[in-house]
Amino acid sequence: EERLSHALVKGIDKYIDGDTEEARLKKDKYPLTLNIIEGPLMDGMNIVGDRFGAGKMFLPQVIKSARVMKKAVKWLLPYLEKEKAEAQANNDDTVSSGNDQKLVVLATVKGDVHDDW
Repeated sequence: EERLSHALVKGIDKYIDGDTEEARLKKDKYPLTLNIIEGPLMDGMNIVGDRFGAGKMFLPQVIKSARVMKKAVKWLLPYLEKEKAEAQANNDDTVSSGNDQKLVVLATVKGDVHDDW
């Protein structure tokens, strides 16, 4: 799990598929695939955000980190879809609320790179 966070912080994608799969197979620690995204992957992205906010990382590094995150999520996507389908078949709302209404929230924070737009 620390390797996932480290890969995101450093922008290294060489082993991300293998490390992501290793985490996915740890069902005792991550019973749902979504737990991997919400856990070590988001931990790494939070570090990236903190460093960017503090001026210790710059936009090209953040973009590299985002690409690593995207690659890890792409690896997990088939498993996320399978768990969602199984949950819907079982009428289980652990993975999905069962609510077909969609909601999109898009936000930035004051002081970030979007302020110039």
